[in-house]
Amino acid sequence: MNQKLQVIVESIDFYQSTYPEDACILIFDTEKVVGYKRGKIVDLKITLGETVDQHRTTTSVRAMKSGKFLREERNEEAFGFPYIASSVPVYDNGAIVGVVTGVISNSRVSNMRTVANELSDSVQEMSATTEQLAMASTDVSKRIEELSKYAEQMNDNIKQINSIVGAVKDIAMHSKILGLNASIEAARSGEHGRGFAVVANEIQKMAHNSTDSANSIETQLLTIADSIEHINASTKQIASFTEEYTASMHEMSEGYVSINQIGQRLLELGEVED
Repeated sequence: MNQKLQVIVESIDFYQSTYPEDACILIFDTEKVVGYKRGKIVDLKITLGETVDQHRTTTSVRAMKSGKFLREERNEEAFGFPYIASSVPVYDNGAIVGVVTGVISNSRVSNMRTVANELSDSVQEMSATTEQLAMASTDVSKRIEELSKYAEQMNDNIKQINSIVGAVKDIAMHSKILGLNASIEAARSGEHGRGFAVVANEIQKMAHNSTDSANSIETQLLTIADSIEHINASTKQIASFTEEYTASMHEMSEGYVSINQIGQRLLELGEVED
């Protein structure tokens, strides 16, 4: 075995100790595995003497063939768990004499990616739902605003009707006075004024009925106006609530964007750089 490579093999425990987490160390010369140190958990189950050809697709052999440092992420298909392998070619007098590979488990990073992806998907769904709720809230707000306008129009209509009722009451009052005067004149006319007295009496009845009807309409209009005022006040409160709700939805949507960015950042942190 090459002397430089022999020193590395003898120092395999030291190389393993330099990793901050559980790792296994694998050493090749140009033909076979000459050193292997399993981790507490990370174990590729490789034995000394296995040939380079048996591992021709591995990070170790590819790094040795290329003569360059190589770091790759592999899934669990080969050894039952995802891992990251970092391989450093060993040179002696300008020639490659072997390669040293450190392998660490990638389970935590893999799990982090899975969680980040799930988080990102959930955030996108929540963001879409929030946007729909915000749109619905905006639509409700517009409809309430329209309802408030209709209530204002009804108030204006009630004011106009009250003006008409006032005119009717005024006419009724004048008719009542006219009927009273006619009754007085009929009484003065004696026998000749009887027919006129009947007409005068009917005019007074009509005036009285008109006044009662006008008063009844006025009372009902006041009740309607009061109800409209309550509706208007309620719609304004609801409109204020929907505006606050919409603003909260937009704030939540912005928060989801931030969470999504964190998820993307987690994914970036989990990427293995060559």
